[in-house]
Amino acid sequence: MFEEPVVGNSTYGEYYLYAVKQPNNEEYNFFAPIELHDQMKGLHKGNKVEITKLAEQKGSKIITKYDLKVISNGNGKKVSENDTGTVARDNYFDIMLASYLDALRIQENLNGMVDVNKIAVCLFIARSKVNANGLGG
Repeated sequence: MFEEPVVGNSTYGEYYLYAVKQPNNEEYNFFAPIELHDQMKGLHKGNKVEITKLAEQKGSKIITKYDLKVISNGNGKKVSENDTGTVARDNYFDIMLASYLDALRIQENLNGMVDVNKIAVCLFIARSKVNANGLGG
């Protein structure tokens, strides 16, 4: 709900306070640990994310990790996942996917006379130069 978190210091060190809205529209304050805050950099107000806290026991210690999954980028458009299960914060995946789909259509129209990979790469390069940051801007 904020564009940037509120950053401050307490007796426990630096903190990162985010205002979040749950699916039931209830608003909460969320203090993100530094490792999650680092993952959340680059997100904007309106982004929908899913945060999963993972706990693993190693010996007598419990190690916690956070998994951040971007669901939508704030304008209602869902964000695609790449094959590693992690989510990119740009549109390069979508641009590449669209380029391959278009290259396959070109190959169909030309009865298999073209190399799909070469066409897709050319389309990707051209499209990513138009959208230099992959975000359409």
